[in-house]
Amino acid sequence: MDEAPDMGSVLERWLDAAWAMAAQERTVGVEGADVRYRGWGLDAPVDRPGLIFVHGFMAHARWWDHIAPHFADRFRVAATNLTGMGDSDRRPAYSRRQYAREILAVARDAGMERVTIVGHSFGSVSSLYAAKSAPDLVRHVVVIDADVFRAEDDGAASRHSGEASPPTAERRYASRDEALARYRLVPPGLWPNARILDYLARYSVRETDGGWGWKFDPEISRQATKERIRDELRGVPVPSSFIHGGDSEVVGEEEIANFRAHAPGCRGVVTVPLSHHHIMIEQPVGLVAALNGILESL
Repeated sequence: MDEAPDMGSVLERWLDAAWAMAAQERTVGVEGADVRYRGWGLDAPVDRPGLIFVHGFMAHARWWDHIAPHFADRFRVAATNLTGMGDSDRRPAYSRRQYAREILAVARDAGMERVTIVGHSFGSVSSLYAAKSAPDLVRHVVVIDADVFRAEDDGAASRHSGEASPPTAERRYASRDEALARYRLVPPGLWPNARILDYLARYSVRETDGGWGWKFDPEISRQATKERIRDELRGVPVPSSFIHGGDSEVVGEEEIANFRAHAPGCRGVVTVPLSHHHIMIEQPVGLVAALNGILESL
């Protein structure tokens, strides 16, 4: 009888293989700001459908580096940095509607057709709005662990939305190592993969004149998170699917029921067991499997 594989080492090889798939770095100008995105399989035939990954709050495109490459054999794939986060430019003002236009600009710049958008947490609302705005281009939205239809201006709910407020001023650290030591997930979860967490942290900091700091702009919290946009999405028949962590701090039975009630285009809900809010960090293989099942049915 063959010896059972060491699942820890199997996952390590799985991650290494994904990270080894080099991404194309591209830039598209959107309303006065450079939006930078990463792509896999963008040189593939144009008849392949498009697939865009949109990160969550205070995150960046590289959150998808171990997820997105697994779809490049069937899709033209991109992962975008929303402005004010990651390597995209900062703006004087931010809005989720503008983020939706950025997502669509990336799709068009990458030469995509029949696009599926995968949005995590904060990125899911703009993903749905992009689909509403361009139904001729976007065929489906996959929402990952987001309380999409919570009441507008509900301060109590925002504490459980994965949209924790960043500091009101830029934080600076004396060294890169000091900044990396302060890297935290919000909400924290219980089972983050240490290698994935380290990888994400390394691409979340930047050197500035005052030392080392985070790539995200604190102004986003005071602007985009306060924007009333969710009500506009209630009842919009955007074709969608919903993925959530079985132990999510953000999504429970109430949030799932709200999504089903207010998203008449929802085709199904998938639970990824043994995961909190950041599924791509705790259960990346489970997330890829869930996405494969959804994409195969389109």
